[in-house]
Amino acid sequence: MLANLFSKSRPIGYVAIGLLLLTTYFLHLVSDLKWMQSPAAIIEKSLLFVAVAFSVLLIQFITLKNLLAINNLYSLFLYACFLILFPTFFDDSELIIANLLILLAMRRIISLQTLKLPKIKIFDASLWIFFATLFESWTILYFILVYLAIIWYVSEDYRHWIIPAIALFTVTVLFYTYSLFYNINLVEYWTNKYDIGFNFDYFENVYQNIAISFFATVAVLFTAYQLTNLKSIATNQLHLYKNIVLSFVIGVVIFIIAPEKSNGLLVFTFFPLSIIGGNFISSTKTKWIKELVLGLILAVSLILFFLKL
Repeated sequence: MLANLFSKSRPIGYVAIGLLLLTTYFLHLVSDLKWMQSPAAIIEKSLLFVAVAFSVLLIQFITLKNLLAINNLYSLFLYACFLILFPTFFDDSELIIANLLILLAMRRIISLQTLKLPKIKIFDASLWIFFATLFESWTILYFILVYLAIIWYVSEDYRHWIIPAIALFTVTVLFYTYSLFYNINLVEYWTNKYDIGFNFDYFENVYQNIAISFFATVAVLFTAYQLTNLKSIATNQLHLYKNIVLSFVIGVVIFIIAPEKSNGLLVFTFFPLSIIGGNFISSTKTKWIKELVLGLILAVSLILFFLKL
């Protein structure tokens, strides 16, 4: 049933995913009603859901625009399930904004393969990443993807190499102006931003531990599939899928080295993993295996979500 529902990019599929996210987001919020005492908090929570919904639609846009999937909603469905599996993400406004900014950057990095307007795309990607670092500092690692894209696609023009520096100067000027108004010590601010921590003893309950164990199992399955199938990918799309795999690796590294950890920090791995997982499901010929994978991921995500309420 799930395989049929999301096998095509149809309105009913979008509605089902939207209702699933809206319902779980609302249930997560009402588990603690303190935020309802403030009109500002109500507006903030509403805007954050809009940001989450926009990030979901952005993933589908990137997927279809760059032929990462052929007219199906598997990747979108998996991304929604991963959000439900780790609902602490909904509580972290900075993480929601940083994730959205990184998705905007990934959109530009991936589209560099078309070789259209490369300078604008490099600047945009760099700008989004620098803005993301203001909310989650270690997202600066995504510059690895920017420079790899330059090497793969447009390395012959030296100007492409200095465009990220122009984006850095732009963000620096804007943030410096902001810091003057709010009396922020820039040296102290950035020094504290780039701490490293390896303390993984952050679990608030056993269900968070189970969730990350299940997610790790799914991630190993999907990435093993992608790595073993890289040779079968068309030459003109090989760099694209290398970007996807490296994006997943960067997301894992951010989770490992970030000093303040939470399961929600894994959100940077959701986009590449949902793309890889969507390809795995669409390439599977046996229908019952598709249904099993989709049904199991949805069931475990919902069960753990309700147990954590």
